[in-house]
Amino acid sequence: MSHNFPQKMQVVEGVLRTIDGAEVCLWGSNFQPNLFWEYKFRMEHLGFTQSLDTMQQLCDDGFKDMKQMRCTVIRCHLTPADFTDAAGNLIENMWLDMLGYMVAKAREHGIYVYITLINQMDFTLIEDSFLANATREDWIFDPQVVKATHNYVRQLMNYKNPYSGLTLKDDMTIAVWGLINEPEYLTYVQMMADTRQKAAFKDWLELSDHPWNDVYYGKYREEIVRTYIDELHDLLRDVGADQPVVWNCNWPRMIDGRSDVFRAVAASKADAVSFCLYPGQDDVGDPFVDNPVDTSSKNYLPYLKHCYEDYLHLGWLRSEQFASKAKLVYEFETMYNATSSYLHPAIAKLFRSLGVQMATMWTHTFNHYAPYQGGSHVLNLRTTPKKAASYIIAGEVFRSLPRSFEFELCDQTEDVFGDFALSFNKDLSVSRANNTFMHSGDISWCPFECTEVPQQIVGYGKSPYVEYEGTGLYFINVSDESVEVELLPHSKLLRNIWEWHRDAEPYVELDSSTALPFELKLPGFRSISFKKKPGRYDFPLIAETASTDNALTSL
Repeated sequence: MSHNFPQKMQVVEGVLRTIDGAEVCLWGSNFQPNLFWEYKFRMEHLGFTQSLDTMQQLCDDGFKDMKQMRCTVIRCHLTPADFTDAAGNLIENMWLDMLGYMVAKAREHGIYVYITLINQMDFTLIEDSFLANATREDWIFDPQVVKATHNYVRQLMNYKNPYSGLTLKDDMTIAVWGLINEPEYLTYVQMMADTRQKAAFKDWLELSDHPWNDVYYGKYREEIVRTYIDELHDLLRDVGADQPVVWNCNWPRMIDGRSDVFRAVAASKADAVSFCLYPGQDDVGDPFVDNPVDTSSKNYLPYLKHCYEDYLHLGWLRSEQFASKAKLVYEFETMYNATSSYLHPAIAKLFRSLGVQMATMWTHTFNHYAPYQGGSHVLNLRTTPKKAASYIIAGEVFRSLPRSFEFELCDQTEDVFGDFALSFNKDLSVSRANNTFMHSGDISWCPFECTEVPQQIVGYGKSPYVEYEGTGLYFINVSDESVEVELLPHSKLLRNIWEWHRDAEPYVELDSSTALPFELKLPGFRSISFKKKPGRYDFPLIAETASTDNALTSL
């Protein structure tokens, strides 16, 4: 991937490339301090003030974590009911302002942005917004909603960001435009129950002289979907937005019963397709928010293999039908599992085998509320340290592996490939890639020798390099003459983090005051031993000599 940032991107023969020809490979997270939903769902019950200053502080702190987690892209699906009226006109308010602030801050940090233009979630700010009362099927099939969508998109592209001075269409920090988050498609049964939709189908049949049946409804639906995508694609190009256009293909098995829709997507002007993956989703009742269950004890490695092999799961991505489309992952996560640390690197390996070039986890858990956040998806450097280490390792996997190959596992419970290893039984991920040693737990098993001096170490627990009883992540940077050690707070679960509670009581206790012994043993250098509370510390790096073998530098 090119190191020049930001660069315009384009899809060439199914491959996402920067304008200088380099293949794109971006790993990151959904990140949404600009959403009213983020405040209402995760912050309001904790007593946070709804203000621009509050959300800007959240954003600034979040980008620090994005850099430490080695993220190179963030994704945000916009909820237009935060800042549009009934006709799709933009309304200047703090949420539109926050969108500009977030994009500008991403630019400052060298992080690309993947924006999806249409979504609606549980909380509505502007009740008469064009999307507020529309069903997900209406987004595509209701002409009035489509008309307002076009107006909204046109104005948004020309919105001048007050923090960067750039219109959104001209800001190459925005890498791609997604059109809809998780679209739904009007079924034959739904159409038959809707007078307006029946009339529209009847008119189409009469123009084409087709009989009325569900087979021809599939052809009608295919035409509607392709037209929707192509018209929005053309609108973006007409207003000067040149970024690749992405169509969201939802979750595994979405193609089942919707072959007409997927034909429309494949034939459309969309430059790329995206999908999501949530191992454990099939083990949870519907709706998932009402059916929490701890999935941490189940091995999902065989499920990943099945997703690759089965056409209806994710195998369709490898078909000739979609060869001309770049592949992205709009969301992924472990479902109701905030504690185990073996799976994310395997997920990253699966993505690369499927040809994925951009993947964003759902969703960043901000430090402001992280100790109070439980439920289906939680990932934070401090409150879920083992999982966070695994996620960081997964980013190295994603960036290190080539695009498109046959997905294989060493066996059903563990995998070793290249500079990476993972084990379900030992709940562990390990990486030695790119002069960095990373691990997500005590290393009782490691297929690699640890005889080299890494430039960086990211770890949880003990390794051949470190003796530490702390329960927080540590980050170590090694230079020619010194070592920097950062110890994050000790993390202790207070209750089941996979459960949902809105009682403003913490799930996790973070301890920044307890000092524990830490010893760093780098081959060829004196050991560094100290006992300090979480924080950042610098030490000299002193080579061993004949007279000082095994001596400790005690500080």
